Amino acid sequence: MKYKRYQININNIIPQQHYLSRDKYKSVEKSKLDLSDYGDIFVIEYKDKVFSVDGHHRLFYLYKNGVTQVNVVCELSDNEHKLYQILADESLELGLKSISDLENKFIDDYEEYKRLWIDKCQKILKEECN
Repeated sequence: MKYKRYQININNIIPQQHYLSRDKYKSVEKSKLDLSDYGDIFVIEYKDKVFSVDGHHRLFYLYKNGVTQVNVVCELSDNEHKLYQILADESLELGLKSISDLENKFIDDYEEYKRLWIDKCQKILKEECN
């Protein structure tokens, strides 16, 4: 699998996820995530923009803690993944421009988060990606 790693301004990453789970974010906060060693943040490059595809809760935590430059990983084959492209297009339609746009997009109830986000992604995979 070919991939590239690079550093990017956190405000130049458009979140592909449209909601955050309050519970998942609290878990990240509780873990006292190391601001310099936060694990891989996966992105795609699509339509000359960079979209996060994994690590949204960590990315938001980094943003809230003043981190401006983050290391990301782009698996090149993911750039062509239909699900990721659909979600990226939706992010653009919703006007999302950076992780800060999720500030007021927290869902308190995990079952509601699962229904609105995880189940939605599963449905897209089933209907559009097979």
